[in-house]
This record gives sequence, C-alpha cells and structure tokens, in this order.
Amino acid sequence: MKSYNNPRNNGTPSKRKFKGFNFYIQCNGKLKQSNRERLLKESEVHLNEVTSSLPQTIEELIRMGVISELDSSLTDYELLEQWNKMYDEYGYLMSEFSEQWEKEKLGTIPPQKTPSIVQTLLDEIESLKKRVSELEKLKSQPIPSGSIDF
Repeated sequence: MKSYNNPRNNGTPSKRKFKGFNFYIQCNGKLKQSNRERLLKESEVHLNEVTSSLPQTIEELIRMGVISELDSSLTDYELLEQWNKMYDEYGYLMSEFSEQWEKEKLGTIPPQKTPSIVQTLLDEIESLKKRVSELEKLKSQPIPSGSIDF
C-alpha cells in the first residue's frame, strides 16, 4: 500500500466543493459539464430568492456584493468563489439549502452555558408559574359553607 506524504483527507473541508450542491471541481481543474450547467441554471433561482428576500434596493445589493446570477463566462474556480460566498452569507434565504445551511452554521457554534443570573431568573419564573397555577386551582374550588369565620 502506498504511503502519502500529505494525507488525502485530513478532515478539513474541500476548497473545490460548491456548497449546497455538493459538486466538486475535478482533478483536471474543471467542474463536470452537467454539474456546471445545473449550477448555472439552478443558482439563478436560489440567488433570486436571496435578492427578493433582502429589503435593500438593487443599488445597495450591488454595493454589498450580492449577485442575482452567476456569469457563465467565468471559470469554474471563479464560479466556486462567487457561489460559496453567497451560500455562506445568504444560504438561510435559499429554500432548498436553508436547512442544510443552518445545520452547518449552527453545528459550529459551541453550546452556550446559561449565565448564573439568567438561570436564577428562569428558576424564579418557573417557581412563580407553579404558585400562580396552585392559586388558580384553589380559586376554582368551591368554598364549603360554614367554614369561613368573620
């Protein structure tokens, strides 16, 4: 078995992957033709979802670097750069990719520990809710006659 100086897969994400689509630029430096055609066709729909969801004007979107379609005259690596930038920033607005985008992004955030003051307040709120519930139960029960002393 051949031993590689650099492992082929060391766990870092591929720099040749079109996020969301899961297309890869091949070892010859090109995207498979059918994948390129699909990318150019379908990305227009997803990018239009982004531009129609954002409240900014077209001029502001252009200044922000938001694009509404990929340019077919670009190289595969240029398309990769443009698409991945849009996916990373606005993937949550793309209906087909929003769930996947959320899993990727939220999976990288370490779980947050609730600060003690917040936890104390949450505990007190729960205690108050229980007391209110008990008082409502008591209030709804009929009062037996002759048990009230004035």
